[in-house]
Amino acid sequence: MIALAAVVALVVGGAPVAQADQGTSNGPRKDPQWTTEGDPRACSGPIWPRKANTRSGPGEGRRVLVIGDSLTRNARTPLKKKLRRSGWTPTVRCFGGKRLDWAIAQAKRAKELDQLPSVVVIAIGTNDMRWIDRSTTRSRMRQLLDVLGDDRTVFWVDTYASGGDRFTRSKEKWFNKQVRRLARSNDNLHRVVWGKYARKQGVRFADALHYTNAGERTWAKRIVQALNNRAA
Repeated sequence: MIALAAVVALVVGGAPVAQADQGTSNGPRKDPQWTTEGDPRACSGPIWPRKANTRSGPGEGRRVLVIGDSLTRNARTPLKKKLRRSGWTPTVRCFGGKRLDWAIAQAKRAKELDQLPSVVVIAIGTNDMRWIDRSTTRSRMRQLLDVLGDDRTVFWVDTYASGGDRFTRSKEKWFNKQVRRLARSNDNLHRVVWGKYARKQGVRFADALHYTNAGERTWAKRIVQALNNRAA
C-alpha cells in the first residue's frame, strides 16, 4: 500500500513557503529511468511540466514535488487538480507499497535531474510502520530530511490507521509523534496533521489501509490547505 506522512499541523506562523521554481525547465519532462517494475501498484512516470502554472492562487506558479505511496497514488488526480487550482505546479512520484528508503532514493533522483523544487510534500510512513523496525524508521526519516536540505520547505503528512493489516493505532501514534518532533526541531519542516483530523471528520476506509473516494478527496484537500496557508 502506501504510507503517508504529509505535513499540515496547519501551523500558524514560522517561515513562509520558499519563493522559487517558477518559469521554464530544461530538464527532461519524463524521468528516463522511471520504471513500474511491472508492478500494478506503480504510478505512471512523474511529469515535470515545461512551464509553470500561470493560474492565480497562493502557489504563484511555484513547483511542488509530492513523494508518496499508494495513498498518494489513489488520490493523485484530486491532489494535482486542487494544487493546480491553487496556482501550484505539481510533480508526483508515487508507488504503492513503498517505504522511506524508496522516498530517499526518489529525492536523490529528483536532485540529480535538477527537479527537486523548493517545496516538497512527503506522504510516506504507513508501510514502514507495517514492516520496518522503529529504530530504522526513525533513522530513515532523518536521512530523508538531510537529503532534502534545510533550504527547502517540507510538508510531512502524518498517518491515519484503521487498525488493520499490521498498521495499528499505536503504530500510527508513534510515527506521528516522530513527525511532530522533527517539525519542532527543523524550522523548514511542517507537519500536516492528517490522522487526528481524519478521525474527527469520520474519514472512512475502503479497506484496511486505503480510503474511500471521499476520503481521498479530503486527504488531498487537507494537504493543499496546508501549502496554501503557508504560502499566504
